[in-house]
Amino acid sequence: MRTTQMRGWMVAGGIAVALGASALWMTHRSSEGAGGAGSAGGSGWSMIGATSDTAPQAGAATNKAMSPDQVRTRLFKEGSFAGTEPSGDWCVVSAKLSPCPDLRKRFEYYILGLGEVTIDDIKALVADEARKAHGEQLGNEIMAIWDKYWQVRTYQYRNKFDQSDRSTWLAVFDEQKQVRRQILGADWAKAFFDQDEQNFKQYYAQLESGLPPPPDPGEPVPQMAPGKDPAAVHAERVARYGQAAADRLAKVDEEWADWERRLAGARTEWDRLKSAPNLSDTQRKQEMQAYINSHFKPDEHLRVEALLHL
Repeated sequence: MRTTQMRGWMVAGGIAVALGASALWMTHRSSEGAGGAGSAGGSGWSMIGATSDTAPQAGAATNKAMSPDQVRTRLFKEGSFAGTEPSGDWCVVSAKLSPCPDLRKRFEYYILGLGEVTIDDIKALVADEARKAHGEQLGNEIMAIWDKYWQVRTYQYRNKFDQSDRSTWLAVFDEQKQVRRQILGADWAKAFFDQDEQNFKQYYAQLESGLPPPPDPGEPVPQMAPGKDPAAVHAERVARYGQAAADRLAKVDEEWADWERRLAGARTEWDRLKSAPNLSDTQRKQEMQAYINSHFKPDEHLRVEALLHL
């Protein structure tokens, strides 16, 4: 993963959490410049604007079926998932699958691989990972939700959305809301889409009142940079997003600076070990792994190893 792209994801995540966006994958996807059904930002219309007309396609992905291990290699070693870890969660609590929004995040993380592999390949990978994590029965239950979610994702809606014509918005919103509940059931539809629906209703009501629309997290976030006054950047964030969001973004800046510092230290240490004539390749990698273990959290190890090409 490119360093600048990583920072974009961190900042996007910070503003999504601060402003109440329903899922990090939404900002993750927008940072990649991709569309897709269900992608949402702060501008409520985007939550209903993506219908089957914008359902993602497999692009140049091969039609030949791949095994789950081949899909992992294609995405996590050779493709765009390198250095990342799945977001979201399987929503299994006390050995029972329970409705929660994190399962949608987990599904959408894998769906981002469309274009590099097919949707059938992605489904096979999700099934394999779910069953490895929670066994055959729960894995099958998770995949039953996957099938329903993908049906919602690619549903052919009767009402067509026109961003420039607000009179089309509610018809699309009401149809999508109804279809989600028909296919997923009330509990899973609420878990997956309630925040989106609430955000849209708030946004629509604000526009109808004649007030300016709320700030859109999809817009570029004022960021710290060399030569910029930190106080001025913070003030701009407060004006645009409010104090709570600005404070969250300040924390993201701190986390990013800490990450860069530790990553720079790891690069220096790896360069030192590679140039040490008294060490074998195996010894170099063992010492570097020990360094990573002591300076990075377990969920950061894969990303660091990918960035250092270990």
